[in-house]
Amino acid sequence: MNQITIGSDKVPRLGYGCMGLTQAYQPVQLDKAQALLRIIVDEGPVMLDTAATYSGGKNEILVGSVLKTSRDHVFLASKAGMYKNPDGSREIDGDPDRIIKSCNESLSRLGTDVIDLLYLHRVDHRVPVEESVGAIDQLVSQGKVRYTGLSEVSQTTLERARSVTPIHALQSEYSLWSRRVEDDILNYCRDHGIALVAYSPVGRGFLAGGVRKMSQLSKRDIRHGMPRFQGDAFENNLRVLEQAELLGLRWGMTLAQVCLNWLWSRGEHVGAIPGTANLSHWRDDKGATNPLLEDQLTELEGIFENRRFEGERYTPAKLAQLDSERSK
Repeated sequence: MNQITIGSDKVPRLGYGCMGLTQAYQPVQLDKAQALLRIIVDEGPVMLDTAATYSGGKNEILVGSVLKTSRDHVFLASKAGMYKNPDGSREIDGDPDRIIKSCNESLSRLGTDVIDLLYLHRVDHRVPVEESVGAIDQLVSQGKVRYTGLSEVSQTTLERARSVTPIHALQSEYSLWSRRVEDDILNYCRDHGIALVAYSPVGRGFLAGGVRKMSQLSKRDIRHGMPRFQGDAFENNLRVLEQAELLGLRWGMTLAQVCLNWLWSRGEHVGAIPGTANLSHWRDDKGATNPLLEDQLTELEGIFENRRFEGERYTPAKLAQLDSERSK
């Protein structure tokens, strides 16, 4: 019940997203980040999720520093196809040669011979997706990667990729307030034996009750630029969250556990990679071990019949970069 299948591996459905340890939110001191990761790994097994683009490779170096003594406890996932330029801008590049070069660099930073799961981080619409995943397939044949994944893609793109090579996992944002995957991708993955790995499963901390006032966030925090964290949308979303919190109290669950147990109810192929810099939050996440019951799902969905979450997950410019936001 608490595992998903990726390729021929059984992987804990609750993984850990490492991105926030080096970018996006409140900065975390290196020694504290390493200490947290060591505890998470020692309590494993666990899936750790990182990417070449996170802090220009520094996130992979951080993960690699912990893997030196704990590689056997970790199902290691990373990504290629999106990179951070020296000026801080983000570049999407699906060129096969660059993907292969990026993977080799990731292996060096991570200090390992093989990455268990390599995602194409974003689709580059200048390059046929068949060519981009073909590069990952080449890395699999070389023994540098075990399984192939995609991130934030439409069903059409996923089908095109599968015509070239098996796709073992799809990573997309999925939570109580980001449910687009339910239009088609959720069931498609189930029907074709593809794990669906949800990032931001507790809404970048908001759905776990961790953001009650925007003033508490660092000025560099990326949530300041996300529409659902702004103005009237934010105030409305707080009121919706209060209703979910009341249900959790009655069920004996924290907000984070409500969110994760709801995800587990979406299918046995659904996993999640919440990220946190707080050990108590991680252990709270680990307390989510049972899918919601049918009557609980009915009560939870009843909240959204009266008041829905508001605001897009990204700005229009960033949404335009996501293949998953395009037509089926």
